[in-house]
Amino acid sequence: PWFTLLVAALATLSAFATDMSLPVLADTAATFGAPVGRAALTISTFMVGFAVAPLLSGPLSDHLGRRPVLLAGTTLYMVGGVLATWSGSLGALLLWRWRMGAGAGTGVVVLVAMLRDLFSGAEARVRQSYVNLAAGIAPVIAPTVGAGVAALGGWRAIYGVLAGGAALLTLTAWWALDESLAPERRDASRVRDHVARVAAGYRRVVREPLTVGLMGMVALNFGALFAYVSGSSLVLISVLGVATRSYGALFACSSMGLMVGALTNARLIRRGVSHQRLIGGGMTLIVGAALTMLLLSFTGAIRVGALVPLAVLGFIGHGIVRPNVVQGALEPVAEVAGVASAIMSAGQMVTGASVSALVSTFFDGRTAHSLTVLQALCAVGSVPIYRTVVRPAERRRTTGVAAVRG
Repeated sequence: PWFTLLVAALATLSAFATDMSLPVLADTAATFGAPVGRAALTISTFMVGFAVAPLLSGPLSDHLGRRPVLLAGTTLYMVGGVLATWSGSLGALLLWRWRMGAGAGTGVVVLVAMLRDLFSGAEARVRQSYVNLAAGIAPVIAPTVGAGVAALGGWRAIYGVLAGGAALLTLTAWWALDESLAPERRDASRVRDHVARVAAGYRRVVREPLTVGLMGMVALNFGALFAYVSGSSLVLISVLGVATRSYGALFACSSMGLMVGALTNARLIRRGVSHQRLIGGGMTLIVGAALTMLLLSFTGAIRVGALVPLAVLGFIGHGIVRPNVVQGALEPVAEVAGVASAIMSAGQMVTGASVSALVSTFFDGRTAHSLTVLQALCAVGSVPIYRTVVRPAERRRTTGVAAVRG
């Protein structure tokens, strides 16, 4: 249990780093005499660091070991938080936020690989569900925590708290976390040899149809999720007239769906329900909720009482689908799980950032069209990938394993 708790705590670093700063963007902008839109770049630069860094740190963890790369990532995050606290300009703050994102991205990608090292099959999916549960709790409480910290010490105190939390987790991981990568799979070769192995690892991943298909599903599902996350405040506050104070509670209700889905997934796996059935059921919830929102939006019938419950249903679907899809993507390429995890992380973050930008760009101030269209496109787009790429690849893999055993 302690291992799962530690991994879950480490997995929340990115959510706290982004969501705790949301209530103080205006204060941050005022400090540097910049528009609020410029201050919002602190979120974007964090996401860029989160997406890019794992492309190097993931492969390195396959060769140097998970533990040193994980500790390097949490230390990078901690140092970025300290420097952000004392930023003298907005440009400096953006740079330190990028560093925090790089550290968080490194941590997440190594954690996913560690879970794959230590667990497989149903047990791995259960562990992934518990990590997703923690990742679902963080967005619910982070804005409130951020506002409370800022009330006591201003926006700079938020980065100080984030740095302190990272320091505590780094020390805990250093003391309690053992290396998960088997000794025979680690080496200390020259940089040139590492580069060659990293390139080989990337080739190995992109040539595995099952992994590539499931990664595509992860990216598109994250895009559907982020369409709502990034556009919900625009629609609920600007279009539907929800008070700013009430928005936090409504968003928390939606995020609770992730926790419900994660717990449901873990229990059903324990009872022997196949991951195929769970993915199918979860996708039905995601696509059904997205298409219903789209219909309500274009008929002018969208209301708070419909939008939020539909979002909860969709989030439950995400909580069910994600653990199964992530674990399924890593299983065929377990020997380069760090590389696979890095590609998956980068893909979903790039997709989420792109969808977020499009939702904001095409928001007309009067309708929920930009949110619902992009959410539906991502949700529906993952269905043919599952049916035409993933399921046939799973059947071929199952047939191959059976033939080898026979």
